[in-house]
Formats: sequence, structure tokens, C-alpha cells
Amino acid sequence: MGIFSTSQRLFYQSGILDLKYFPTLPLLYYVQLVFYAPYVLLTIAGMPDFQYYFHTTMMIEGTFLKLPLILSDVGIFLVMLRFTKKLVPATLFFLNPFPIYLSAVWGTYDSLMLFPLVLGMYVLTTNNDTTKSSFSFVISGLMKLFGFLTYALLICESLVRRRFRDQLLPEILGGLALAAGVIAPVFLVGGLQTLVYGVIYRFIGLSSASGAGGRYNLFAVLLKLNPSGALPLIPVGVALICLAFSYESSRAIKQSLSLRLLKWTLVGAVVFNVFSVSEPQWLSWLLPLGITYGSLTERDGLQYFAYVFGVVVTFLTMTLLQGTGYMLIGTGASFLIGYVENIPSNSLLYAVMISTMIAIFCGYLVFKGLRSFRLEIVPSVVLIYLQAYFWIVIVGVGRGY
Repeated sequence: MGIFSTSQRLFYQSGILDLKYFPTLPLLYYVQLVFYAPYVLLTIAGMPDFQYYFHTTMMIEGTFLKLPLILSDVGIFLVMLRFTKKLVPATLFFLNPFPIYLSAVWGTYDSLMLFPLVLGMYVLTTNNDTTKSSFSFVISGLMKLFGFLTYALLICESLVRRRFRDQLLPEILGGLALAAGVIAPVFLVGGLQTLVYGVIYRFIGLSSASGAGGRYNLFAVLLKLNPSGALPLIPVGVALICLAFSYESSRAIKQSLSLRLLKWTLVGAVVFNVFSVSEPQWLSWLLPLGITYGSLTERDGLQYFAYVFGVVVTFLTMTLLQGTGYMLIGTGASFLIGYVENIPSNSLLYAVMISTMIAIFCGYLVFKGLRSFRLEIVPSVVLIYLQAYFWIVIVGVGRGY
């Protein structure tokens, strides 16, 4: 939030276009320019704004910066409502505390990527128009690179079906045109190197924008992967997912294209979170994809566990990563619940719990016998946390990690 507000202030106060050093894909910068403009007009008109403790933005300023994220969550809810034709699945996402925490508190922009991603799948279901869907997937990828996975799967579908002229050509040319239009201003101001090394290489695991970083999944913790130069496993994972999707498409499985795209995109979200130096907010990708897939395939267990998943991940993120003080006063140095915050081996405890939750999530995703949801899973998760807390924090197992 501090970086985003600084970039907007540079433009609206000094006329400096901060594309050269902006730390994310430029489409987010363009969106923030649009939503920050009304705030600037209000301040010019005399509206006062206030600093709240140690938060990096002013109170009303932060609201305008987070507004596109919150609206994206609302958009996902509306698309899911139309997609599933049921209120409960859409509500399980909309009232899930993790997306609320990410968009309205932390200020991460994953919902801006997820909205066009889910929208593209819905358009494909209703209109069977792969070209329009491909545009939506490209916009998703230009917001955060994970969206390009679904776009790549759609390209694979056109290749397998040998629809070169009517589908493949418009999909590729349209995608290239959109990407070129978004990236061209960055190239013109000399920021292409920062974009490649600071965003693209960092995402696939070849480099990092800084030498520091955390390890947030068990794979990265146990192997002690350095976020500044991790193994580039994401390209390998994407290639394997595309091959599996193409094989399934060639066998003419009796599933709609949108459902297959949804399934393999969800598999990709799991792979990205488990076998890479992932970020905590990436876990939010599982929620709308998992709930929608669970609704369309009548997996009630997957839908309701996704809500439990969000609750647990929010608790773990607030207590083991950010600190409860961050939400209230804007600094992670303050802890309101001492026994579950600022504890030894907090990274290992977080990684063990996240890996356990993803494993249970995959169980609901894969096994047909787990279609229904049983309330016993809630106390089971609590017991798993208490056991992990005992062995890792109190006994000290894995203290070196």
C-alpha cells in the first residue's frame, strides 16, 4: 500500500509516471490511476484526510486504493452467482474472511486477477466464444501472471481440436495485441528490464526483486529455497498441466470446455502454492475456483471446506505472518494475542498447517467419497493445529527451519 500510494502521489502531485520502477505488472498501475483520480479531486475541493497510527496511507486515500480490489470481489460474487445459479456457493466466497482480509485490509490485488479469470470461464459457458474468453484470460494474466495459465490451456484446446483459423489465430493475435498495448508504455519509459527481472523472473522462480523474502510453504521451508533464486519449477508445472489438459481434450472427455479449464486451472493453483516459493495471498486463488468447481460437479464438501480453508488461512496469516497489530494500527511489531503470535518457528508452523489444509482441500477435490461435508472436519483442523503447535513451538521439533 505504501508503494502504491507513493506511485500515485508522484503522478498526481509531480506529473512523474512511475512505470519504470513500479514493482508489479503495469495494468494494476493503470487501474489505480483511474480510481485514485476522484480522491485527488476531492482533496483539491478541500476534503481533509487523516493518518491513522502507523498505516502507510491516509485513511480515505487507502479506501480509494483498495476500492478496485473490493469491487473485484463483488464482481466475482456476481459472476459466481450467474455461473452456478445458486446463492450459497457465491456467498461462501463473498463472506469468506480471506478475500476480505486481502482486499480490504492487506491491500493485495489477487482479486483483480481472479475476476476476469472467472468471468472468462462464465463467458465461455454461456456464449461458447473462445475469442472473448481468451481476451478475459489475457487481461487476468496481465494483472497477475497466473492468469496466463488458463490462456495457455485454451490455446492447447484449439491446437488439439485443429481449429487454427477460427479460434487459434484470433486468440493468439488478440492476446499479443492486448499484451503489447499494456506493456508498450513501460518499454517507452525504459522500464522493461525491471518488468522482466523484477516481476516475470521473480514469479517463475529465477530471481527476486530483492534479496530478502519469506518461505511460506513446506516445500520451500524444508528445502530452504532462497526466494532470490529458487528453482524454476513453475514453468515445469505449467508444461505438465498443459500436457495433461491436452491429453484429456484428445480423449474427448464428456465435460464442457469451461469445466475442464476450471479444473486444470484449479490444479495449477494447487501446484503453484505447493511446489514454488509461493506468497501467502496465492492461497486465495483456490477459493473461487474451488467453490465454483465444487458447485458445478456437486461436491458440497469442497465448497464448504473452501470456506473453512479461508477462515484458517486468515487466522494463520494474521497471527504468524502479519501480526494482529497490523490490521489495527498498521505495524506488525504489535501483538495482541501473545501465545499464538511472535512465537518460535512460526514459519514452519505456518507451512505445516498450510500444507495440511491444501492436502485436505485436494482430498475433497479428487475423491468422490468426500462429496459431502461433515462438521467433524472443523474440530479435526483445530486438533491438527494444536498438535503442530505443541511439537513445533513447545517441543522445538524443526527449530532449525
